Amino acid sequence: MTGPFDPSGLAGTLADVVAAHGRAQTPSGDQDEQEPPIGTGEAADGRIRVRAALPGRIENLELEPSLLGLSVEELAREIESAVNTALADLQTRAVAAAGPTDLGALTDQLKDIQFDAERQFTKLTASLVEA
Repeated sequence: MTGPFDPSGLAGTLADVVAAHGRAQTPSGDQDEQEPPIGTGEAADGRIRVRAALPGRIENLELEPSLLGLSVEELAREIESAVNTALADLQTRAVAAAGPTDLGALTDQLKDIQFDAERQFTKLTASLVEA
């Protein structure tokens, strides 16, 4: 005779899935100690400086007065170059801060969870048939 079905087993399985997902998304190291990545860029021989922060916003733009001699088109190109460099630097730093994700370990955890869930469903079905 099959024992009574334990509904908390299914809740536990769902909790395991959520926990495995959370572990896969958590960056390595203590997240509280990590400062958010900042990207920087310069143009016009350092006379234009840009800082970019997540999620891809310009945090600071510094222009030196000596840039007033440039045409509007030249100034726009230089600012665009500095901004694009800062955003590319931010992207590189954000990827490095996230660290590698071990998808193989996550797959193994999810397979174990799936096996446990199948076992719980088999118990549920047996209990229903028995009833």
